[in-house]
Amino acid sequence: MSSYNADERTGAILEMSRIEKFSEIFSELESCNKDAQKQKIQETNEIIDEMDEDEIRSTFTTELFDKMGKMIKEKKLSMENAIVLLKHVGYYKVLLNLWNSAFHSSLLRRRFEKMIIEEDQKKKKEKNEKLLADLCECYTMLHNYYISREELLSICVPCLLKVAVKKEEDEVTQKEVEMALLALTCLREGIV
Repeated sequence: MSSYNADERTGAILEMSRIEKFSEIFSELESCNKDAQKQKIQETNEIIDEMDEDEIRSTFTTELFDKMGKMIKEKKLSMENAIVLLKHVGYYKVLLNLWNSAFHSSLLRRRFEKMIIEEDQKKKKEKNEKLLADLCECYTMLHNYYISREELLSICVPCLLKVAVKKEEDEVTQKEVEMALLALTCLREGIV
């Protein structure tokens, strides 16, 4: 029985150290340039790979998503790097079938909704299709609830389908297709 308690304590220490390590690296993002951020996000993604469901729930709180949104707004975190991190989080959220309302309650969700709509409304020549697809993927994978805004559905579904039908065979494109298909699976019936 005492070995069980020792194992349990060791597990708790490991869990805390992953969460603390993630938090430490995440807090360093604000003071890094874009390339250093990219490296730190790779490190955070490696930590996420090792996390279990409880650790992910404990780490990705409304406060963390709000902080990320603030960092993006203040240009302390590049959108490109934020998307890499958020796609990774969304992937694990879907993979582990996690229900977590943190993103739904965050200001970052509202920011993404606004960005998706604004990007979609740009003229064809000005529209960044890659950014729009990335935003839609992050939004749908991190969102728990039915997407009740018809306007967002009418943007995200065609955008994700467009990415999903790419037939190129290079590894990067294949990963984009897989992420788009995964994001589409996050849309639930009865959403309209």
